[in-house]
This record gives sequence, C-alpha cells and structure tokens, in this order.
Amino acid sequence: MDSPDAQPLVRNIGRREACLGLFLRIGERCDRGVVLPAVPEMGCGAVGPYPFRLGNCHDRISLLFRLRSRRFGCATWRRIRWCDGHMVISTSGEPTERTGRADDSGAVIVRRGFKERSVLVRRRGTVAAAFAVLVVSMGAVVQGPASASVEPVDTAGVASGGFDVSPQLEVKFAESLRVRGSGAALHSSRGQSLARVRDVLASVGASKVRPLVQGIAVERIDQLGEAARARSGRPAPDLASWYGVTLPDAADAAAIAARLRSLPEVVYAYPAPEPVQPPASPVLAPDVPAVASSTPDLTALQEYLRPAPQGIDADFSHQDPRARGAGTTIVDMEFDWTMSHEDLQLDSSSDLGGTVFTRFPTFVDHGTAVFGELVARDNGFGVTGIVPDATMYGISPMFQLSNGTLKFRPGPALVYLAGLGVLEAGDAVLLEQQAKGPGGNTNFAPVEWIPSVFDAIRLLTGLGVVVVEPSANGSHNLDDPAFVRNGTPWFDRSVHDSGAIVVGAGSSNGHERLSFSNYGTRLDLQGWGHNVVTTGGNGDLLGFSDPSRETRYTSSFAGTSSAAAIVAGAVVAIQSYLEATGRPPWAARQIVDLLVSTGTPQGPVTADQRIGPLPNLAAALHAIEVEPPTMVTADDGQQPR
Repeated sequence: MDSPDAQPLVRNIGRREACLGLFLRIGERCDRGVVLPAVPEMGCGAVGPYPFRLGNCHDRISLLFRLRSRRFGCATWRRIRWCDGHMVISTSGEPTERTGRADDSGAVIVRRGFKERSVLVRRRGTVAAAFAVLVVSMGAVVQGPASASVEPVDTAGVASGGFDVSPQLEVKFAESLRVRGSGAALHSSRGQSLARVRDVLASVGASKVRPLVQGIAVERIDQLGEAARARSGRPAPDLASWYGVTLPDAADAAAIAARLRSLPEVVYAYPAPEPVQPPASPVLAPDVPAVASSTPDLTALQEYLRPAPQGIDADFSHQDPRARGAGTTIVDMEFDWTMSHEDLQLDSSSDLGGTVFTRFPTFVDHGTAVFGELVARDNGFGVTGIVPDATMYGISPMFQLSNGTLKFRPGPALVYLAGLGVLEAGDAVLLEQQAKGPGGNTNFAPVEWIPSVFDAIRLLTGLGVVVVEPSANGSHNLDDPAFVRNGTPWFDRSVHDSGAIVVGAGSSNGHERLSFSNYGTRLDLQGWGHNVVTTGGNGDLLGFSDPSRETRYTSSFAGTSSAAAIVAGAVVAIQSYLEATGRPPWAARQIVDLLVSTGTPQGPVTADQRIGPLPNLAAALHAIEVEPPTMVTADDGQQPR
C-alpha cells in the first residue's frame, strides 16, 4: 500500500535539457525498509500507481538506470524494495528477487534538496546507485537491516547519485610556506607558523585537512614542478600547496573560506566546485530494441572537414600521413565514453583514471562524440576523425573517495595525469568541462575559472603539453569585471595566463559567434558549435535504436564542446606534422599564432564579440611545409581519405 507520507513531485533536470517531468511517490513500506519507485525507461503512460510523463531528454535517466541493470542482470529497474535483508528489484515483467544480503551496513541514503536524484545502496565497499528523483518526507536517512557483526559504513556526506556533498573547501597556501602533511601533521617545511590557520579550522570544526591531489606522491608533484620550470624557463605552480578541507554538514563554507582568505598564509580558499554538464547539449535518444544494420560511409556528411572557408580542410591533412596524428597522444577529460563503439574500437586501457578518477556515465554520449571528432577510425564506414592515427585516452574528473562516493576534482585529475608519464611535450589535453561562473547556476565559465584547475593547466603547459579548453556555454563576455578573483582579471592574458588555448563556438555558415558561446579577448580560435556529424550523441543520424550505443552517430553534436574538439584536432595535426618532419613540438602560443594567421576570419556581424578565426589546416601546413606531401587520392568519387 502507499505510504501515508507519500508526496507527489514535479522536477526538472538539467538546463537546456530541462524537459523531464516526473511524478513519483513513496511506495510500499516494510518493517525496516521502504520501497522506492524508480523511473520507467521509455514512452509516456503509467506504470502501476506511478504516473509519469517523459519529454525529449528522458534518456538522461534511463541511461543511468541501465548501468545498474547490467550489474543485476535485469532489463530495467522499476523499483527497489529492501525487506528482511534482501533486495527486491522489479522489472518490466514479473518482479525479480535477488537473494543474499543486500548490503553490509544496511544504509539507504536519500537526500533532500537540490540533489534528490538517487537511492544509494552500500554493497561490500562499492556504491550501487539507482537514479531517480524522489521526495522522502519521512526523513533523510532510511535505515535498512544492519548486521550486528559488521561495522556500519560511515555515510556522512554521502549524496544522491554517489556524490559526496559534505561541505568542502579548496585551499591553496602561500607557496613560500611549502605546506606539507595533513591533519594534525600539517606544517610548513620552511618552519613558518600555521597557528592562525589552525585556529580558524579548529573554531569551525574542520574534520579533515588533506592534500587536494591524491593518488600521486608529493615528491612526484615536486619533480613535475621542477621539470616544468626547467623546460619552460618560467615559474611553475606548487600543486602540493593545494589542500581539501572537510567541514561539518551545517557549516557556511563561503563564510569560512572568506575567513581563511583574510590570512596571509592563504592564497585561495573557496567552496569546492560541483560538477556541471559538459559544454554541449545534445538531446539524448530513448532506448528501444536494437535493429541490425550495416553502417555506411558518413564522411561526406562531415562538412567541418571540408576546405576553407567552410571547414578546417582536414580533407587536405588526411592526404598527408604526416598530419594524421601519428606519434601524438590526446587525453580528453570526460565523464565517460563508449569504448566499444564500432568506429573507435578502444578498450579499458583508454581510461587513465582507473579506480582513482572514476568514469561516471552521466554524459557517455558526449564523450563518445568528442572522441569521434578526433580519432574515429578511417575504415570505410561511419565517420573519420580529424587525426585518426593519434593515440587517444580519456580521464574522468570524478575522484573516488575512501567511502566510495565521488567528488568533482578536475584540477587534481590533471596533476594525476601529469604524473602518469603518458604525456610528452607536444601531446594534447582537451578539457571537455566547464565551471559555474561568478553568477553560479548556469552562468558557465571556462573550467580554469576554478583556481586549482588554472594551476594544473600551468603545470601541463610548462611541461610542453598543449591544453585546449572550451570557453563554455555561458553567453558571457569574459572581459567583464565580474570575472575577477583576488583582484586579478582572471581572463586578462596580459596579467594572468594559464597557457591554454581557449575555444569559442562559431556558426557552420559564416563563422559568427553562436549566442551561447562565451567570448572575449582571451579566446584564441573557434570551431563549429553545431551541426557536427560524429559518433555517439543522440543517434539522430544512425543507431537511434541501439541500446549498446556502439553504432550511434549524430548530425547535431553542438556547443563549445564540439568546437574545442575541432580545434584540438587541428592542433594535433600540426604537432604530428612537426614530429614527422624532424622538428621539435611547438608550444601552444606558437600554434595559436600559426592557426590565427592562416585561419578563416570570424564573421563580421559578431566581430566585436571575439571568438577568433576557424583553423585552416591546408593553409597552416603550407606555411610550415618542408616538402610537398605525398597525396593519396580517391578514385571512387568520394572525398579524398
């Protein structure tokens, strides 16, 4: 029977995708648990007593349900019931009961407020999550059956969707102090007093003070800094001076950060950033039974590869084996991607984050689309990447905490990446992320607006790695006085430069700034911000009906995400050509100067809202050409490959 405490709910999820309305109720109750209805996967109608209506983007939720349905071997999750120490999972058919203890601790956590999106079940040290939007009026924690012989799992800070939501700060101490250690052992290696810092942290009840960068030894971080200084001849940031501070649940993080910033020992202190959607807004397709099909050659539809002024003329660079990416590595920061896509054919080795920075399948189609723009295979079917011969990896920005929950830490992920030894000078890192800007919410800014990310980018660029970054989908002028931190105009390159190449989104015809793209003097180049044909996405071109996502293709990938991937491809084509012709790799500034001087100018209508020119690979390669390329032509009427 329905709980007497049941409440209906209408909730919108996402920004541009805010088209999901749900009516959910608390379901049956038992002695030590509660039935929590989940989201039906497809269509519009009603399931049992739970009416629902799904809009165009309902796959955002069904995707997440499918993750856990694979683990338990059922088609979809309709509800989870926890009674008498067993988990009961109801599917689209008859209810399926999985016997065995559902959990070691017996804790089901449901959070009120902004993040009411899931039920978490702790299972033998892992997190199993069924994503839903719930109203629980009976309390924030529903306790299930705990074993008397098992120590209960510490659930403090565990949030919906597997996220840790305990209040935390990111703090950078003055580099001159060389702060090291953690907790009670926090100290200045230079012998300076940290008494004022300790007093503030003690007065607010800070429970943990730990290095922000985990999974890599402090000594290794120091080595990376020394290598960056030696190579670039410029100071490199001390990433070991960054710390994470965990606060009590009721703490006012912003006020405590302000107190810390008032101390001379502290350079930055701010509430830890939250994850936001990547800077693209594809409409996701529903899951329906797969239909066998043979994928045709779609390269003729990739108009961003065509000659200038329409595209970047990757048709030209594809004809020269020296400019196809061989010998160059790309690492893309994504929440997730479909490794097994037929046009990518990657395996688990493509995930550099492993169990430290864990993939989170919220935007898997986004990652697949970006990978396809760059390295989709030149195999006669599907699409072809701008640099199909490059080596491609991904890394997630989601750090896995000891309690199994996840924290958004893109800056530490970049430092961890630098320490792996995968990247060399001339390789590229693409940051397919954005951050909440000074206005919060959907006022998105480039991810380097987060100071720890800015420092991590400086480290990578000092090591000779070229970092490419979307300008974000915030519609802002980055020269606006709102973008100031600690008195520093954050995006004024003359006084504050991370070294990243910042990319805006332009129109496919005319190369005008698209309305959602940020703009300003900090931007270097533009790419197509819509109409991009690639792998993944919403499957509107092919593979709409493939639940495995292995044959999905889209003609509508968009945002500063699609734009940044196009520019990253042009960068790698240049670096690949330089290596093949025996020349050292170029720094980001050199490549920008080349692509700006040889590129297709921004359209005149928005010329006062700078996003920069569109790269023209034919012109750029001619400008640095050692000898004419060996041309490989097609005799079948198709585009040269």
